[in-house]
Amino acid sequence: MSSFSFLFFSTAVFAGDATLTWSANTEADLAGYRVYFGTASRTYGPSINVGKTTSHTLTGLANQTYFFAVTAYNTAGKESAFSVEVTKSITTPDTVAPVLSSINAGSMTANSAVITWGTNEPTDTQVQYGTTTSYGSSTTRVTTLVTVHSQTLTGLLPSTLYHYRVLSRDAAGNLATSLDNTFTTAAPLPPPLPRRRR
Repeated sequence: MSSFSFLFFSTAVFAGDATLTWSANTEADLAGYRVYFGTASRTYGPSINVGKTTSHTLTGLANQTYFFAVTAYNTAGKESAFSVEVTKSITTPDTVAPVLSSINAGSMTANSAVITWGTNEPTDTQVQYGTTTSYGSSTTRVTTLVTVHSQTLTGLLPSTLYHYRVLSRDAAGNLATSLDNTFTTAAPLPPPLPRRRR
């Protein structure tokens, strides 16, 4: 059989899918087409027999570069040479929120506390806090992406129970929000004793 070429190659609407489209073979004894693909140039796995259709969608492809080619075969079973090879890198979007760990409140004073935590991937940094689980206050969001986080809360009341939760958003916009945590600020320092007059 004579060879033929792709009209175009495109990624399908869904991540991890690829749609191949090719020009029709015009020989009278055409029986169908076979699609080949693999992760190295001209090194393909078993073919997919797609019949006489000139388009085929491959689904569930993992994140890597793939190489594609098509052949035509006739009623006698004779197969054409491979079409021009095309490649496509499949990249599925990150939809997994970061994992928070080691959330802790420390360095307590009567008016401040330091909140620390870790994440399993680089994320931004923010803390919501207040005297109830409605919080009401938050730190300025630090947009630098890091895995070790620290935020200092200031202007707190002494001897007061505070609720807080930490928020970390990764580069893909996936947000992780911790459960509610609490800490109690230290008691105020006693006033200094008056100086004795001599």
